[in-house]
Amino acid sequence: MTKARPQMGPAGAVPSVAGAGASGAAMPTATPPPSAGSAAAKGDCGCGAAAAGYPVAPSLSGNIGETVPSIIPAEAVGAGISAWQSNKRIIGLFSTNHNRNSWVYIDGIGWKKLVDNSDSAIMALTMLGAHAREKASAVNYREESDNKIYEMYVF
Repeated sequence: MTKARPQMGPAGAVPSVAGAGASGAAMPTATPPPSAGSAAAKGDCGCGAAAAGYPVAPSLSGNIGETVPSIIPAEAVGAGISAWQSNKRIIGLFSTNHNRNSWVYIDGIGWKKLVDNSDSAIMALTMLGAHAREKASAVNYREESDNKIYEMYVF
């Protein structure tokens, strides 16, 4: 069985896919490569970088799917934000038999997943959370933009 390939239409038109059903799924969109006289073909991405004197990426070969690199990668937007929560109480614990799956319930906030980047980190945070729940101790913790707890202090 061969895979269906998008058919190119006029700029801004939604391409049709041979054999696509009426499932309502979003169809891929594409625009043709820039013409030789356009600003994008001359190396200006339209972001104002060329006008500001910043280096501009060279023009592309015209292959669909390639993009001009930006100054800030998309993955970095919103990344690196962390917040400390102070004087909170852990009133519940949850885990399953799956690897690195442990959660704590913070009073007034809700369920928070413990960081799952290593076995030792999740074990240490789970033990701290269990101790804090048992003793009804105050907890200070740091969470990142992915809403996982990375660091915890129990008093």
